[in-house]
Amino acid sequence: MFQPTDPPHFYRTVRKEMKLLTTSLPPGIWVRGYEDRMDLYSVMIRGPERTPYEDGLFFFDFQLSADYPRAPPLCHYVTYCSDKLNPNLYEDGKVCVSLLGTWSGKGTEVWTSQSNLLQVIISIQGLILVSEPYFNEAGYERQKGTQQGRENSRMYNEMVVLKLIQAMAKVIQAPPDIFKSEIIHHFHVKAFRQVQRLECWLEISENYNISHPLSPTTPTTFREIHKTDTKVELPEFPLIPASKGFCITLRKTLQQFKAILESVGVSTDHQAPPGFSIADIKIPTTSMTTGNIETRATKVPSVETEEGNIVDGNS
Repeated sequence: MFQPTDPPHFYRTVRKEMKLLTTSLPPGIWVRGYEDRMDLYSVMIRGPERTPYEDGLFFFDFQLSADYPRAPPLCHYVTYCSDKLNPNLYEDGKVCVSLLGTWSGKGTEVWTSQSNLLQVIISIQGLILVSEPYFNEAGYERQKGTQQGRENSRMYNEMVVLKLIQAMAKVIQAPPDIFKSEIIHHFHVKAFRQVQRLECWLEISENYNISHPLSPTTPTTFREIHKTDTKVELPEFPLIPASKGFCITLRKTLQQFKAILESVGVSTDHQAPPGFSIADIKIPTTSMTTGNIETRATKVPSVETEEGNIVDGNS
């Protein structure tokens, strides 16, 4: 049984945290808490735009310590792929963030009794899921601005894109129950655009590699010389032109991903219509829903936000 060191202070702090999460979560973050375990929280974060993590979903479990808020919460990353797709996220669930005490930091970067769970979640979204995660590795930031650094960053982004698609294929096949409806809604709304974007980048890279077999170029110079209009914007992070090996693997991976999406009823041929919502999706469930409040055998108070719409109820 969870027993806070100072119960009155702990419960008072948790109530403040819930209020803060209800009013201040940025778009693309969902948080769920449990009525019978006020120390536990589940978090889902959508990969930020203009990064190799765009449209991916990332899952974290938090447990508030017995000394909370004097001590930081514990955090576990729920991985859906082999190996790391970010230097700060480990296969065993470790999350390297200075606020958690798992990464070096100073000043406002380290945990104090005035810190809160929202700060940790935003740090993960804004400081880990970035456009060039290669430089998050300790000591690698010294390579920034060098040709070797740009190439290493591009190759790392290739790995991220491939592993992200593989991970999302596993997520849509077996979505965690706590976020199941939000996950299915996400793929109905985002999958078409994600597939279209990657297929466009793949085609551009393949055409360039065919026409310039002996003249490699950096992503920066490629953006300067590539003038062809495309259906999607070129990535602002190092990736294109991608390597031949990446193109071969991505084409195969996308075919598998599209087949999996189609098998669960998610179309990759057209985008969901404007105004498409979770209510439009038929999801088998034994729960009863009334407005924003959903009651199950185990009550779970939730705080979530999507495109600025905040819901606070029991799930």
